[in-house]
Amino acid sequence: MESDSKSTLMNSAIAIVELKTWTPDVAAIETGTNQLPWSVETLKSCFSNGYQNFGLYRDNGQQLLGFIIVHQPMPDEWTIMNVVVSSAFQRQGLGEALVRHVCELAQNKHASVFLEVRESNQPAIALYTKLGFKTLGRRKGYYPTASGKREDAIVMQN
Repeated sequence: MESDSKSTLMNSAIAIVELKTWTPDVAAIETGTNQLPWSVETLKSCFSNGYQNFGLYRDNGQQLLGFIIVHQPMPDEWTIMNVVVSSAFQRQGLGEALVRHVCELAQNKHASVFLEVRESNQPAIALYTKLGFKTLGRRKGYYPTASGKREDAIVMQN
């Protein structure tokens, strides 16, 4: 299946567009991908003032493959809150495309980009490092885990 989705994806037009309004497709990808997904209420709250969100679509906007949620508390400070790509389309550079898109927009506005990532999410940390993010520090016990324990967050900046 993964090779099928990869070859199909390569034959489809991909576009990153601003998500100005809530769509249930965001929740479907979030809950279908993450072991501890954000609630629908939390996701919906990110479609308000102070946020800028982008979706990665194929087939002329017919299929949402992933999204990125960005909080902008100040014009020169952006925080990537969430990056999610549908499981069937992971490891194909789509998450990288979303993060690159946000970093380019931020750079054009002379803004710094921050994020937090689970210490155990080594593929994401490697991607962020590849994209020029530097580790600023760590937040002890920041994330909940499925086992009920807590996991550290690595704080990074581009």
